[in-house]
Amino acid sequence: MKVLKTRVVLLLGRRPSVRWSDVRSGIRRDDELVVLSLGYPVTSAQHAALDQAQSLAERTGAWFDAMLITSVREMLAVVRPDDRIHLAAGRLERRRLRRVLPGLPA
Repeated sequence: MKVLKTRVVLLLGRRPSVRWSDVRSGIRRDDELVVLSLGYPVTSAQHAALDQAQSLAERTGAWFDAMLITSVREMLAVVRPDDRIHLAAGRLERRRLRRVLPGLPA
């Protein structure tokens, strides 16, 4: 069984604006990059971010996983206390997610 170093979670809101330099600086070989795409159907912006995240994982040698999340309950079941979370969402969605997940980065 492979022991992973860090689990980096990228939460993609409906209109994500990803700070790729922040995500890239926090991921190393054998880390796990998990992308949670919030809402259904997946928007074109979310799809583009998913493609970029997969490419980043390939370039860095990180493990990659992506999930479609359709409810807050489902998101809370997937996010772990020790995850390094990057939030990519519009202002209103970001505010709503911060209420549910206190401690999210600015």
